Amino acid sequence: MKFFEEVSPKLLLPIVAAIAVAVILMFNSNGSSKAGAEVSQQTVPNVNNEATQIGLLEKDLEDKLVQNLQKMTGVGRVQVSVTLSTSLKSEFAMSGSITKKTIKEADKTGGTRESSEVTENNQLVIPNGASGPVIVMEERPTVAGVLIIAEGAQDPNIRENIHNAVKTLLDVPTQKISVQPMGGV
Repeated sequence: MKFFEEVSPKLLLPIVAAIAVAVILMFNSNGSSKAGAEVSQQTVPNVNNEATQIGLLEKDLEDKLVQNLQKMTGVGRVQVSVTLSTSLKSEFAMSGSITKKTIKEADKTGGTRESSEVTENNQLVIPNGASGPVIVMEERPTVAGVLIIAEGAQDPNIRENIHNAVKTLLDVPTQKISVQPMGGV
């Protein structure tokens, strides 16, 4: 009890709250239903899947840039790093219906009351035999930055050509592109 007398009241509340949260989490993890466990197992891979998807998109862009840049005169060997700030965004087709229901009631004294209920039902459109829903629109990811390291980048003209090629291919603002000469140990 001496511990609680020495701890300031401002610190005591967060400590008690943290202990309460820990106890609640402990009981929830021990007494969770099988369905709850399945949900959490399905949720975790989605986070990893998004990170993997971004990594795959970055790698694909890097490979394409390397292929194109190495074909340019004077560029030589090239290393490319692309960083995306967002992932691919998709908008899916939805099939929906809206049901409106109005109820008018009259009471014994002659008064009336009207109540309305609106029910919306939206579902993804998935064609028979398809593995996923119909995609209406896809938005490309946003490029956060590009680093190009090239053997020929010591020449200012070649550096500018590389810079312009990346700017054109990725539609990226100039300040997000860095072209550096290849060096090393």
